Amino acid sequence: MLTLMEEVLLIALNEEKGNFSFTASTCIDYCLTGAILMELEHLKRIRVDKKTVEVSDARPLNNRRLELALHQMDSSKRHRPPDYWISRLRSTLKGLRKGILEEMADKALLREEEQQTFIFFSSTRYPVRDERARKDILDRIHRVLLRREDPDRQTAKLIGLLYAGGILPYLVDKGDRKEAKKRAKEVTKDDILANAVKKAVQATYSNPAFY
Repeated sequence: MLTLMEEVLLIALNEEKGNFSFTASTCIDYCLTGAILMELEHLKRIRVDKKTVEVSDARPLNNRRLELALHQMDSSKRHRPPDYWISRLRSTLKGLRKGILEEMADKALLREEEQQTFIFFSSTRYPVRDERARKDILDRIHRVLLRREDPDRQTAKLIGLLYAGGILPYLVDKGDRKEAKKRAKEVTKDDILANAVKKAVQATYSNPAFY
């Protein structure tokens, strides 16, 4: 099973070009740090409410990214709200997006390709290799948003992150966007961390068109 972070990236990437749209590129790192907090909450390592994130179990984890995030929160002298930690971890977990993309290429989910941009410069892009995995994720999202099926935990969290990052509207046809947004609001209304991601994004990029 893919991690929540891997699913976010697999869906946010342009399938053929292997890069991110402007909207996805500006917001994706907030979605990734939101996914980290969601995973720590699921593992019962943190307790979350609208005002604070509190570490409940600081023992080492078999995951370096989760462990680094947990250590930062545990070392804090003050309890901070969820949106603070989403923005903070976005700044301190250097190379988060790049590292996960490289791991996904190693798993054959993506292809890693060097692209020449200027005479002396190149960039790396990650076209989707496992098209079936991406399609399966999209199918899960569409069943919840457009057919109003009940989501499992991971799909509900994924929808929350994609909605918070302004990416969700681009995953459905134009005529379905109003219904998809309405359903996404229903699914995520009580999700403290998804709404904290949304708050962190809005604080940085005041774009009401996202929502």
